Amino acid sequence: MTNKINRRDLFKATGAATLGIAFHSITVNAASAAETGPKLISLSGNENSYGPSPAARDALIDASSRAFRYEYSAQLQFVEKIARKEGVPADHIVLGSGSSEVLCASGLAFCGNDKDAVAADLGFGMVAGYAGRVGGDIHWVPLDAKMRHDLDAMAQRIDSSTGMVYICNPNNPTGTIVDGDRLRDFCASLPSDVITVVDEAYLEFTDNFEELTMLDRVRAGDNVVVTRTFSKIHGLAGARLGYAIARPDLAARLTDSKMCKFQGPFAVSAGNASLDDVEHLVFCRDRAREGRALVHGLCDELGLEYSDAVANFSFINPKMSNAEFKARMLANGIEAARPFPPKADWARVTIGTTEEMKIFAEALPKVVGA
Repeated sequence: MTNKINRRDLFKATGAATLGIAFHSITVNAASAAETGPKLISLSGNENSYGPSPAARDALIDASSRAFRYEYSAQLQFVEKIARKEGVPADHIVLGSGSSEVLCASGLAFCGNDKDAVAADLGFGMVAGYAGRVGGDIHWVPLDAKMRHDLDAMAQRIDSSTGMVYICNPNNPTGTIVDGDRLRDFCASLPSDVITVVDEAYLEFTDNFEELTMLDRVRAGDNVVVTRTFSKIHGLAGARLGYAIARPDLAARLTDSKMCKFQGPFAVSAGNASLDDVEHLVFCRDRAREGRALVHGLCDELGLEYSDAVANFSFINPKMSNAEFKARMLANGIEAARPFPPKADWARVTIGTTEEMKIFAEALPKVVGA
């Protein structure tokens, strides 16, 4: 592996990074610890610990005075803005309460009525769960030896009953990525009645977004749905905002399967402002890259296995049960390590702020060596 940061390098960099944070006007959650007393560092939810951009925070405050309004017109303008950003007409955009809503809607829209889903095992299971709710069977396909989607094995599992294939790229919880051209070939090879849903929640943390995104296949009119979220790099997980990009007939099916037809002024205002704050997005991407390098470097020092993650989290093997690792991390003030069967004893570790990762770097050797 390359571009790793060891503990010594991290401690040297902490001062410079902190200056960068201050210059960028970002409030770090840990900064209030002195006032509130010790509190857990949360590295378990794949949240962006730097939070929303300054512009998005201002927008949230401003929106509070309009919380009694539905603001349909603002939502329509926001959809137009997203469409311009993605290079598609507005009828290709479906807003959701996080990308989770449009992902779950895809399970309802494209499965059932004797249509099944194909998904990776290990992967984000919510989509397949909703496919099952409308009577679709879920055909789980194991990841390959590098913990990536095994596209060849998934293709072999597709038959006349398949309605949807779900690809999370980068994958959650392994953080691994499938090559863009390889995924394009896979999408093009599928039967004409099979919809490929590509979840790109974490793609904005990568350094070659344009090469990896399947947006070009949506623009070409293929049976591809791409989903994005404001929960990750935008730091707006609590605002619940995301969207799907699909050709109009698929977008209409998703809209019909949604639970709610609008998002409120808080989410829309914050998302609108965050799209314009490119500096914040670049900052968060850079910090995630540094944090991954730190974790992978630590694993090399400690002899621990890890996946080749490219998102805002890493997936490591602490060589102990998940329950034991979680308890030991909690004893060091860190919440991490949700279990993800069938690799239930591996640990997904979210990349936190520079200061949080410094604490993690001090704790991990003690935890695995205890």
